[in-house]
Amino acid sequence: MIIFWIFTFFVGASAFAFAYIFLQLGVLYSLGYALIVMLLCRGILSMARRWLILRERMSPETDPLTRTVETNRAIFWRRALFIAGVPILYFLGAYYIAGLAPQEALDALPGAIVAGLTNLLYVLFLLAANFVLFLGPFYIYTRIGKTMINPDDANFGVNMDDVRGQKGAVKEMRRILRLIEHGRLYVKAGGKRERGVLMVGPPGTGKTMLAKAIASTLHVPIYIAAGGSFAGMFLGIDALSVYLMVRAARKKAKTWGGCIVFIDEIDALGQRRSGTGGGGPMMGGMGGMFGGGQLGLNMLLVLMDGIDNPGMIVRQLRGLVNLTLDGVFLPRMIAFNGTRLNLRIPALKAPNYNMLFIGATNRPSVLDEALTRPGRFGRQIVFRLPNREDRKDIAALYFDKKQHDPALDTPSRREEFARITDGYSPADIEQVLSLALLYAFEEGRDALYWKDIREAMGNVEAGLAIPVEYTERDKIAVARHELGHAVASHFFQKDHSHVRLSIRRRANPQIGEIGGYHKSLPMEEEWLEFRSQLAADIRASLGSLACEHVFYGENTTGVTMDLIQATGTASRMVGIVGMGPDKLDSEMSRKAINIGEQLISVVQVTQGVHEQGTPSGAVLNNPMARRTVAQLLGAAYIDDWRLMYVNKEAIDLAAQALIAQGELVGDEISGLLDSVGLRAPTEGDPYPEDLPVLPDQQRPSVVTATGSA
Repeated sequence: MIIFWIFTFFVGASAFAFAYIFLQLGVLYSLGYALIVMLLCRGILSMARRWLILRERMSPETDPLTRTVETNRAIFWRRALFIAGVPILYFLGAYYIAGLAPQEALDALPGAIVAGLTNLLYVLFLLAANFVLFLGPFYIYTRIGKTMINPDDANFGVNMDDVRGQKGAVKEMRRILRLIEHGRLYVKAGGKRERGVLMVGPPGTGKTMLAKAIASTLHVPIYIAAGGSFAGMFLGIDALSVYLMVRAARKKAKTWGGCIVFIDEIDALGQRRSGTGGGGPMMGGMGGMFGGGQLGLNMLLVLMDGIDNPGMIVRQLRGLVNLTLDGVFLPRMIAFNGTRLNLRIPALKAPNYNMLFIGATNRPSVLDEALTRPGRFGRQIVFRLPNREDRKDIAALYFDKKQHDPALDTPSRREEFARITDGYSPADIEQVLSLALLYAFEEGRDALYWKDIREAMGNVEAGLAIPVEYTERDKIAVARHELGHAVASHFFQKDHSHVRLSIRRRANPQIGEIGGYHKSLPMEEEWLEFRSQLAADIRASLGSLACEHVFYGENTTGVTMDLIQATGTASRMVGIVGMGPDKLDSEMSRKAINIGEQLISVVQVTQGVHEQGTPSGAVLNNPMARRTVAQLLGAAYIDDWRLMYVNKEAIDLAAQALIAQGELVGDEISGLLDSVGLRAPTEGDPYPEDLPVLPDQQRPSVVTATGSA
């Protein structure tokens, strides 16, 4: 390296002598002339050295800083010579092509620049117009389903306190949002703000409602997007949509100090990619041609927790300044008397955008693993179905918003409503009350009553009522069938209370048309189930079959689902939780097995890849386990039959009342059953006969012929 500087000083001295003696420029001008020549000479030497290094004719610098400086010098002087060559080419072209002297070419330069810029602007305008015409619709397409909301711009009519039944989830979200708005001290202390939060839970539990509350009350902008809006027909539309969304959110974060991005139904965007348990090879091939690839997911992963860079203009300006200072051979640092002065712009710090991504889904199992790792959507907030106290709280919210009968405000009625809505989500409760108010308005009332709620709940639970009348025989058979369930539940499920007893035909969207149904629920919400409770569930399921046998000596096709449910419960007791058979004497156990063998439903046995593809199939294909299941079913049937037999007249009385009412709810069912004089069987009451069985198949005897023909 020292030889370059020696040669450069020699060239500089020669240039000074040439300018001072031959050109008569004077001392100062000669020094300036010599300095320019020295810089040019040293730059050319740097270019030559870089050329030799790239062609492996010379070893590179061992010090990284020195290598960077020398590379910058070579780049600077290559660009400088290129720029200097432009006017030289202009004057040579003007002289040899147009015959203009240098002064004449200089005078014509402004006009040439104006003409060139005019043509350039015209071409750029045409390019921009074609760009807008061709890509403008795609840009508009990427904006569909996405909305940016500034603080105080939106009011969805909900706030954080309206998200009922999810106290834990709301509390955790409040904590995270406080860090977005006022978390500087937390970050200064070494903490790290959440980058993404995933709200997980069944449909209707309040995920989107919480997002609306955030948008209505938060003091930073929120960008709301639907997961399905990122899908596009053409390749790259999903990635472009994600990029534009994050870009807009970053701009808002710079202005307002923070921004939230909410993606509803994020599973539409974040499904597993091919190769990690996701779709097949067509997703990246033919499907990818029409936007089926996972480019949007890849873009989201990078933008959420990838390598963030400063703005392009800032980076280019810093690079230009530092490159120029290196090119003119100024030192990078000056040290004097213990003081260091840096003569370069230091490395730019990566931007730290105060952004929070919130996703909502009810299918977390299909999300890509890279999306749910810490640093992206690693923080998950679970929304669950509300318990009884939560449902009372939710009901209070929606009752206050709707005109209703004052009798619905009593503690007993609210408790009853919360009890019979077990399994309802907040959205289901709101739908029931809205539907009840609709029925009230149809009857000319401006407030809903309990009967409206009963009708609405029936439609939500079991489907719309079908205006088709039963035949007289069907009407009585359905009433006896459903009362079989109700009576069995009344006696055996002591920890349950009745919810609904109906013989109205309904169109159920899941299982098709149903003739009636009985529903009971535990009086207290418990986490565990004891063996006695599961045995009671089997008896409640088989009550309809026993009732039909008592009244008709045969059963109808209406017991199909009852047998399936009873078989599933018994198989679970035997094959999964190890509860074993009922404690019966050997004779009664044999009788129960003989009856239960004919009650086993094999619907679930062949639902898997082979005959043991389900737990029920595995249990029923094991001879010992199958006999245990049969004993459980047979014992439950015997208890049900004896109960129905001794209450035959009472059941008929209740059937007449049920036929007259059509449908009973809650305490009305208990009141009816208590009023008809039901009783439990005693030791002296009869037992059912064995169900008909086929005789064992005997192989024909073979007589050996004696003698010869």
